[in-house]
Amino acid sequence: MSPTQLLDHIGREQVRITDVRVTPLSYKPSDGSYIHLCGPVVLTKMDAGLVEVFTDQGIMGIGPSLGVRETDYSHLVGEDVFDVDRLQLPAGVDVACWDVIGRVKGKPVYQLLSLDDGEAADPAVRVYASGGVTWTYYDRGDGKPFGVEELIAEALEYKELGFDTFKWRPGTDWEEAGITPGKVGEICRQLRQAVGPDFDLGLEKKGYDSWTWEECQEIAPIIDELGFLFFEQPMGDEGPPQFDDYLKLKEMMPNVMLWGGERFRGLEEATPWLEAGVYDAVQSDCVYLGLTENWRIAQKAAQHGVMMVTHNWATSLGTMCNAHLIAGTAAGHMCEFFMYPNQMRYGLMKEPMQPVDGVLTLSRMPGFGMEVIDNPETAFPYVDGATTLPNPRYPHAWERAQARERRVAARYRGGSGPL
Repeated sequence: MSPTQLLDHIGREQVRITDVRVTPLSYKPSDGSYIHLCGPVVLTKMDAGLVEVFTDQGIMGIGPSLGVRETDYSHLVGEDVFDVDRLQLPAGVDVACWDVIGRVKGKPVYQLLSLDDGEAADPAVRVYASGGVTWTYYDRGDGKPFGVEELIAEALEYKELGFDTFKWRPGTDWEEAGITPGKVGEICRQLRQAVGPDFDLGLEKKGYDSWTWEECQEIAPIIDELGFLFFEQPMGDEGPPQFDDYLKLKEMMPNVMLWGGERFRGLEEATPWLEAGVYDAVQSDCVYLGLTENWRIAQKAAQHGVMMVTHNWATSLGTMCNAHLIAGTAAGHMCEFFMYPNQMRYGLMKEPMQPVDGVLTLSRMPGFGMEVIDNPETAFPYVDGATTLPNPRYPHAWERAQARERRVAARYRGGSGPL
């Protein structure tokens, strides 16, 4: 079924946009702490935005926005929300239009997205705990655990909460701590021993720079032996020149899946990866792409036996639309659930989506079935200024990491040889 046929299948109506508003929001810890310590950088705050689409039927829909700058959406006034598959809307506007469509049709979005019997679509969405971004190799001097002890404590906390899968990032800057892939492998071993054999683990790229091909070859057999569930885009999503290396990497870890694709910005970009069988799961995100384009990717993924495990790293607005995509598509498998400190995780919605035993149960109310709290701009006022800064403990490391990232990319853009 083509994207146009999806809306024809749902039944088109005329509901015109009268206004689009975007409210910028921020979460910034009041005590000055960081919400993210990973690689060579710190995150001082998390910015997001609330998109609201108003219509001539008096029905309003909500969606997420990454941008906080003022944008003129006046050109969308008068457009029909049921043309969402034809208009190539900004991602957050696309999501909000789906909320309107669901409210007009009296059905939850995940049922509308289903090509089979929408009523039979399962509202239970499995999620994994995504964290491991605040542990450091160094003692922060606060009397709390650090290093592998801190990472293990975090994993056990998520296990106690009922999650069955934990994805983590390999700590702060490697050079400053004398870390190597082999030493990360020992951390993996200690973590596996602590959580037991039945708790799934995923390992992501090195914070704000990629693993090199040589580093990947060293870590792959270790995490394969330890029964990790997946290795996430270790060398980034650079494109077809990477395929040979990634396929070789998969041969080195036959028991570990390769996930990736959070950088995908459309079906055209995702298609070569799907057709080549590089990724076992695609991690594109409705916050970046909207529901319509991500639905298209999900259909292509299903054709090639690839799962959808959506990237989800900002606010509950992203959790909302990404979870509906997973529940409403045949390729849908899991959704990321961010666990770094961020009060917008549960504080932005009147009835927040909170997993129980690692499962989100979606509302059967029309649309997304969710409402934002009153005056969110008061609860989460936008804070101007930079979000990502070099770690003040070693500010020079950020430039070094960026240079390494460029070298990794250069391997697949005309460069060659070891990095």
